[in-house]
Amino acid sequence: MKIIGYPDDLIPRVASASLGTYRTRQECADLLAGMADAEKAFGSITWHKVMLLALTKPEPLDEDTIHVYESEVDNAIARVFRKMKMLNTLAAAASKDLGALAKANPKDAVAKKALAATKAVPGVTAKLVKVLEDAIDKDRKDIKARLAKDEATHEKQRKAAAKAAQQTNSGQFVNPFEGKDIDDILKSSKLTLLLHAYAKTEKTDENVEFLSITRKGVDQRAALKLYNLFIDLNGAKSLNITGQQRTDFSNGIGNGAYVGVLKDIQTHIRIVVSGNTLTRAQALDEPALRKLGYK
Repeated sequence: MKIIGYPDDLIPRVASASLGTYRTRQECADLLAGMADAEKAFGSITWHKVMLLALTKPEPLDEDTIHVYESEVDNAIARVFRKMKMLNTLAAAASKDLGALAKANPKDAVAKKALAATKAVPGVTAKLVKVLEDAIDKDRKDIKARLAKDEATHEKQRKAAAKAAQQTNSGQFVNPFEGKDIDDILKSSKLTLLLHAYAKTEKTDENVEFLSITRKGVDQRAALKLYNLFIDLNGAKSLNITGQQRTDFSNGIGNGAYVGVLKDIQTHIRIVVSGNTLTRAQALDEPALRKLGYK
């Protein structure tokens, strides 16, 4: 991953020099103003710095960092893409005006140079968009790889701890949920599946499934699917939450505000699972756990 620079061709002062004396014509002036606006939008992007820092840390990748990244992609990056489209429109208008001027004055070298500059804008914007899209794809691959690495490290530590505990107890059975909180369990696919199996017996499996699915965050594209399944009162796995939380989540999907509501819902469900389902699961004996698939 690298810090991406803004193309010199789209910087107003550079473009102004290329337009020469024709920079004050209305279409050219509009194009320069659009370039200034686009440069400002590009300057507001912070996701590359956020991820560069996060991925160099030895600690597990923080869930909030991923939320920040996806929010930047959905908002700051999308805004730059819109500005690029607008620049293409403004450049087309300037090219049309300068084209007529160059045709009427075939010996006007300044007009020809300005026309060439405006015609080059779509090519520059396309390259910038492609670089950003490629960078986003690489980031998401890096994030996925890092999460897999964190998961493998946690699983290795869990197995080592389980082995040590087994040796300490002279081979006696130890409930796998003993001494663990819900976040510890969700980091292990094996324990999550086991707790989910137990939750099914008390018809609260939707709580465990919801926490598992949302543990690493939910991007804006998956938020609607999550709403239809868990948040909507008529959802197949509707959670026991307040009507206000359902409404706030639904209203926040379009602008990213669902992230804060999701955290509130996660906190509520964690408390419910920790105080009820997990507490009872921690009291299960070996035969009961074997019936649930524990090996």
